[in-house]
Amino acid sequence: GQRHSTDKIAAVSSWIQSASDWLWGAPMLAQVLGTGLYLCVRLRGIQVRQLGTAVRDLLKRGGATGRGDISPVAAQMTAVGGIVGNGNIAGVATAITAGGPGALFWMWVSGLIGMGTMFAESVLGVRYRHRGADGLMVGGPMYYLRDALGWKFLAGLFALGMALKTMLATTTVQSNSMALIAGSELGWNPLATCSIVAAVTGAVILGGVKSIGRVSEFLSPVMGALYLAGAAAVLIAFRAELGAALGLVFRHAFSPVAAGGGFLGAGVREAFRFGVARGVYSNEAGTGSVPIAHASARTDNPVAQGRIAMLGVFIDTLVVSSATGLALLVSGVWQSGADSTVLTAQAFTAGIGGLGGPIVLAASLLFGLSTLITWAFYGEQCAVYLLGARARLPYRLLYCVAILGGAAAEARTIWAWGDLLNGVMAIPNLLALLVLAGPVARL
Repeated sequence: GQRHSTDKIAAVSSWIQSASDWLWGAPMLAQVLGTGLYLCVRLRGIQVRQLGTAVRDLLKRGGATGRGDISPVAAQMTAVGGIVGNGNIAGVATAITAGGPGALFWMWVSGLIGMGTMFAESVLGVRYRHRGADGLMVGGPMYYLRDALGWKFLAGLFALGMALKTMLATTTVQSNSMALIAGSELGWNPLATCSIVAAVTGAVILGGVKSIGRVSEFLSPVMGALYLAGAAAVLIAFRAELGAALGLVFRHAFSPVAAGGGFLGAGVREAFRFGVARGVYSNEAGTGSVPIAHASARTDNPVAQGRIAMLGVFIDTLVVSSATGLALLVSGVWQSGADSTVLTAQAFTAGIGGLGGPIVLAASLLFGLSTLITWAFYGEQCAVYLLGARARLPYRLLYCVAILGGAAAEARTIWAWGDLLNGVMAIPNLLALLVLAGPVARL
């Protein structure tokens, strides 16, 4: 009976991986990058042209007034808390172990292009938001799909996909990554780790969006500074290898990398596929999640909030993910055969000794917690769209229970499941962005 059960689990895992690979084939990758490039042209390269303005907007808008529930900075920190997570620690590691060093190059490409995508969807999120029946501001792709385009079916499909992805994938991806590193560094049982995470998450999200905003405004900068300090120390320790590591990134973005050590080898297709897919999973550009957070901001200026939003992609992919990827490459551990957060901990330990593992452990726990807190809000808003305000409390409770699922599955399968649901959710949003590019450009 146990053998039969194991075979069934293996078959399901294989199906999930195959479905994810199919969805993230050429058509989906072309839609993600194509939409981003089109928006880049329509918005005249806003991610480069107005990057300095975006920084100034973020610094001066802590006390901004207008309709909304939380400050523009709190909205950004909530969004950053949702996108800077274990995707930057575990996701980058799984991208490189599956796609080779070249995957990091394609993550950079997806991030640079995705900044414009993030601007557009966040502008629309603020532009088409409104007060819900319970007095809280609601917004996101489901509202601009419905109100700007009249696509009620796709609006419902997006909301359903986001609610399911949040409940079934975000919870397990984050808690699994946290359980792996807690098991490696502390010897904790995975179920015990996931139970503690579920309890802490519940304590925050039951307080609602204002509680989430307050925690994120404090947690996001602290966790980012901690992790980047550790990564910088690793890069300094292996500074002589930095040039060679960058060479690997650019060379293997366009040429295969052979197997070596515990690394199984990868072609250009794998580098491209895993780099873009993990980049999108990490920075969320085009998936439609981040506009839900920015729709809660106290502001009457959708464009200024959109500029602030695109900084989240810059921080996530071009700063934090780059730090992880380069640490893995300069330390040489990417060929060790390990994966996920455990591999990143090996890189930090190789560079800074006994402090390395605890830093990755602390960052994984803080990143994972902030992501879980933010995504609970995203999924809840989608459940409210579908079922009304009465869905808030049941969704929060079910979400906390779902976190326990991270103790039961294998890391590669969980990430494939997350990629699959991310793609399903992104398709209607990307279609809306293509059609609404003109109104965004006029704003």
